[in-house]
Amino acid sequence: YDNRFLMVFSVLFALIAWLIVATEFAETQTTISDVEVEIDCSNINSSFPGLEPFIDEKPTVDVTISGKRYIVESDNIKDDILVVADTSAVNYPGSYALTLTVTSKSVRPEYEFVSIYPQVTEKITFDYSRELERKIEPDLIFKEKAVRDGYQMGELLVSDLSTVKVSGPETKINKVVRVVARAELDGDLHQSTSVVATLLPVDKDNVFVPGVEVKRTSDKVSVTIPVYSVQNPTVTCSFSNIPSEYIDNIPFEYSVEPSSATFGIFDENEEKESIELATKIDFTMLHPGENIFTVPVNANEFPGAILLDETITEFVVTVNVPDVSSMTFEEVPENFKYDNLPNDVNIEFSGFQFAELTVIGPSDKLSQLNKDNIVLIADFGEYDNFDLDSVVVPLRLYDGYCWSVGEYYATFNIL
Repeated sequence: YDNRFLMVFSVLFALIAWLIVATEFAETQTTISDVEVEIDCSNINSSFPGLEPFIDEKPTVDVTISGKRYIVESDNIKDDILVVADTSAVNYPGSYALTLTVTSKSVRPEYEFVSIYPQVTEKITFDYSRELERKIEPDLIFKEKAVRDGYQMGELLVSDLSTVKVSGPETKINKVVRVVARAELDGDLHQSTSVVATLLPVDKDNVFVPGVEVKRTSDKVSVTIPVYSVQNPTVTCSFSNIPSEYIDNIPFEYSVEPSSATFGIFDENEEKESIELATKIDFTMLHPGENIFTVPVNANEFPGAILLDETITEFVVTVNVPDVSSMTFEEVPENFKYDNLPNDVNIEFSGFQFAELTVIGPSDKLSQLNKDNIVLIADFGEYDNFDLDSVVVPLRLYDGYCWSVGEYYATFNIL
């Protein structure tokens, strides 16, 4: 029956409860920071449909509200505040500072708005959205001289891209004349290398145009920088369809003019004594006496090198074929050797597309040829698809010392 402890406990509990109620239900003010601003485009002048805002990220404001503490300091109060930018003054493409209004998303909010800061946005650009395609050009900046003495830099290559799409406000897009792949390097290069560059839209003065987006997963690309040493090797040529006895030793003289030229060699450690023309001289085009062949530069490749002398447009190959004779066979034998014929393909000779065969070679070797020992090579290498009734293939003489001159073809049926 001693209730003194209960009396003390009751008084303390009542005091604590009163303090909680007095604190949480008291009227107070608080400022909610970084409330995002919604841009309402429905009020834009109807004479300019399609105008839209161009901003990197939504603007934010600070909103001060008043009300009971447990309301204004709750964790979800920020989600209940709606700040809207009025676009009714937007009546033409340009930049505008928009007036802001703040409301509650609740039908009956239990707090009041005291102030909003700032009350207007910074200027926001309104324009038409446009997209176009522009050429990519390398734009490398070297701190020092680009390459060492004795070296040159070839044509820069940007990954596997040649163009890229850019998008943004029309007034800025119209300024973009190209997209550059820009990177900065130390320089003093003496070998080929690659560098990661950034794609940047630029104007006619090569100045970056801000506010334009490069429509690509990444704005980084790889730029290949070919670097070659400058050398002056001699120019040589080689032959194709060579009779077997001449493979290691061509039995007559030949020359190339110009006999040497200035080349860029991509292997920094290699001193080139000679460069071979990729275009081979075909034995089936060699007649007795002087044979002249013109090899255009633009139709020729130089593996591991590039021709630097722009005054050279062609190479002239002269082949002198002495001490040989010519013999024509009017009755052509049907002895064949097959090149590049798939194992699962069966063929049958159908007929020649020529009436006679001309053969060149040393007189003593020509005299040994006759209908029975002449063998022709039928080359099926040009055909990938044998789902045909017949094919026409090139022929040439199969002999160690002699060669057929001219073009010959035969028809074979596919069985």
